[in-house]
Amino acid sequence: MTRRDDEAVLLAIDAGLRETGWAIFRCGQPVRLRRTGVIVVPGRRRVDAKVRVAHLVQCLDALAEEWRPGAVVCSQPSGIHWPVPALELLDAALAEWSERRRLTAYTYTAQEVRLAIAGHPNVSRDRLAYAVMVRLGLIGQGKTTHEWEAVAVGDYHLRRSS
Repeated sequence: MTRRDDEAVLLAIDAGLRETGWAIFRCGQPVRLRRTGVIVVPGRRRVDAKVRVAHLVQCLDALAEEWRPGAVVCSQPSGIHWPVPALELLDAALAEWSERRRLTAYTYTAQEVRLAIAGHPNVSRDRLAYAVMVRLGLIGQGKTTHEWEAVAVGDYHLRRSS
């Protein structure tokens, strides 16, 4: 199922170096989750961060071509209080990607999203997934943790901006 030309689309991502969850939302009334998925770097675990980020950007380009989102929203890890070069590379690449695609980009911390969705900033991944399922009427749907995180940040952004 692809996008119709008359609908506004939001791409929500939970970006990671090994696995990135994504969710496509149709904006408007009612807001609707259209599709979710995961981008995984194929091959060995010791793949260089630059290679992983390049693969992620290539996959995001394909998603953007298919769905033509008007904005992108991203969940950022929280609680890390020291420099992590690979995450800094990822952040810079996502900022450059959204600018190159002329997408308005929004970023929220994982704690901010978890607090709003599940009532606690350090809620477990399973409880966050359940809270999202209840909130969106998706009980019983099977998704990865990264997909649920992407759905959570997309829903948080849409509810916050409406």
